Amino acid sequence: MKIPIQLSFKLFNETTSVKTTVEDLHIGQTMEMYQKVMVPLFGVESYENTILQLANQIREKRKKEPFIIKVYKWVNNIFKE
Repeated sequence: MKIPIQLSFKLFNETTSVKTTVEDLHIGQTMEMYQKVMVPLFGVESYENTILQLANQIREKRKKEPFIIKVYKWVNNIFKE
């Protein structure tokens, strides 16, 4: 079954929409739709720089707590329930 998806972005009185249909919705497909809206507004370089800044922020958050501690907390929470 095809799933219709529409992404709309309103800036002042102008609305930009991107429509597509997909079999299964994946985050990559929605990110491609956002790219089709954001690149004409801000340019490729600004869009790419923003994505890289967000990726760096995510990487820094992951570095703060070692993976083994995350696993320990997860296992500990399971046994508390």
